[in-house]
Amino acid sequence: MHNSRLYNSRYFALLASILGLTILAPIVEHGFWARMLLGSLMFVALWTGCVAVSTKGNVTWKQMVLATLASFLWAVGFFAESLPVNAVIFHYVTYTVLLCFFANVGLLMLEDILQGEVNLNRICGGVCVFVLIGLCFSLLHMMVAAGDPQAYRDNFDKSSNLGDALSHEYRYPIFIYFSFCTLSTVGYGDIVPVSRLARSCAMMEAVTGQLYLAILVARLVGLHIAGTAAKRGLVVSLETAETEDNRRRLEETLTKNSGI
Repeated sequence: MHNSRLYNSRYFALLASILGLTILAPIVEHGFWARMLLGSLMFVALWTGCVAVSTKGNVTWKQMVLATLASFLWAVGFFAESLPVNAVIFHYVTYTVLLCFFANVGLLMLEDILQGEVNLNRICGGVCVFVLIGLCFSLLHMMVAAGDPQAYRDNFDKSSNLGDALSHEYRYPIFIYFSFCTLSTVGYGDIVPVSRLARSCAMMEAVTGQLYLAILVARLVGLHIAGTAAKRGLVVSLETAETEDNRRRLEETLTKNSGI
């Protein structure tokens, strides 16, 4: 019973971990201990993601392998510039693995959220998917910036390109910020996509954010109405059955009295 209760609250743990990854991590100064904190938060987010999409708490080996690989690549990525490897290719691989993992988690969660009874855990899961969308698009923007340093421009310093000016650990908080501004269609204009690919990614993210909120709210409201109607129908059926049973008993009593 205790394990079942923990499993039914699995989306709360995932929401807490990814909120830490998207809110807490970008605001700290990226020294050695900040890198350790960011790596730890990513590790926790990956493993809570595994548990969130597991079956009754049983994590599959594929999810474990992918989460372990993503954690390792993310940790090593902070030192990729000092390693004897092509840093751009290494970052491409890291962002791709993380993107595949979080996208898979989001899709599996969405499949669970949009069916069944609407409860607090599923509502929390809906928030998780929205945050995961922003996180996935931030990884996509980082991939674009890694391949094309001139894809994004900082309007406060128009002479610098974000891809050239920022290393891996400094690029992450900037694009987390840009991603959620785009997802929520705030658009402050301090960071601007310049290349065609960057603009296409930003456009897709803005549309995805609006469609997701509209579809999710409509679906959850529909599920809630259907669930409430089903419960009311069951109550009415029980009351009707109880009334008919009482009427039958009364008729049997009257028949017996008439015979006497």
